[in-house]
Amino acid sequence: MGAHRGGTAGRRLRAAAAAAALSALCSCGVVAENATTSMPTSFSTAAAQDSTMAVTAPADDSRTRHLNPVYWLGRNGSDIQLYREFLPSEHSADPIGEAVAAMTRQVPLDSDYFTPWQPAEKVSASISGRNVITVDISSDAFKAPLDAGVAHRAVQQLVYTATAAAHNAGLTTYGQESSVVVLVDGKAGYLAFGHERLDGALTRDPSLTAPIWIIEPRHGDTFSGTVKVSGTAVSHGGPLAWRVDRLGADGKPDTKPAAEGFADLDAETGDTGSFSFDVDLPPGDYELRVHHGDDGTNEDSKLLRVEDG
Repeated sequence: MGAHRGGTAGRRLRAAAAAAALSALCSCGVVAENATTSMPTSFSTAAAQDSTMAVTAPADDSRTRHLNPVYWLGRNGSDIQLYREFLPSEHSADPIGEAVAAMTRQVPLDSDYFTPWQPAEKVSASISGRNVITVDISSDAFKAPLDAGVAHRAVQQLVYTATAAAHNAGLTTYGQESSVVVLVDGKAGYLAFGHERLDGALTRDPSLTAPIWIIEPRHGDTFSGTVKVSGTAVSHGGPLAWRVDRLGADGKPDTKPAAEGFADLDAETGDTGSFSFDVDLPPGDYELRVHHGDDGTNEDSKLLRVEDG
């Protein structure tokens, strides 16, 4: 995300800087009691409405019921956008409620991501035959003070997570739009975070999806030899650039990249397409970064490890 640089130590510094810029997020991903999480000062409405950023999110199917899709927020340049991870599932009878609860209670695997939600004591969900999901969440989840921009993104984080979990559990069909009705303590019309009125069915806002997704590897994955990389991105009219940096014991990258190159997108300019490439690496710890090759923006990054085969 953004124009990331550096290794593990650098990621920690970036997370700390993002937390300061977002008014002091605490280490567990929950907002401090007296802080107000706000959009970066350079954010503009025009940027949010840029049609090239209206990305189609990749399919929310983990290919296994052992994982649940959960969406987080992450800073990308002057904006805050939505990113997704798959977390271990508890195999509950309510996979949608489980995923939304995890969104409020758990910590992202990738330290570049965060959640402005407080842990919800109670979450339950149901779904109608018309793909209308009803999520009932306790009011304690909304205690964090947010500005209007982050409040909208937090509500969309819930909408994306609920609809993704429904699809992943086989309760809806990918490609058919689902909507989410949010009840708070069993009642409609709650003013979420002091800004977002939860009244009526909500649908996904496509302008908030991150423009580049590394789907594989997941953050922290371990490989033996060849690392297979795949993801989706909106096309800017040229290839994506990628780079892998080897990290030293201090978490800092070597002065030269371990590998770098370009990846083509199977999409016209402004559309979302997929990319993939393989890279052979000797044993070690690495940071993989993928970004738009024209200006180095919209970067997504993952840490990974390669072990002896």
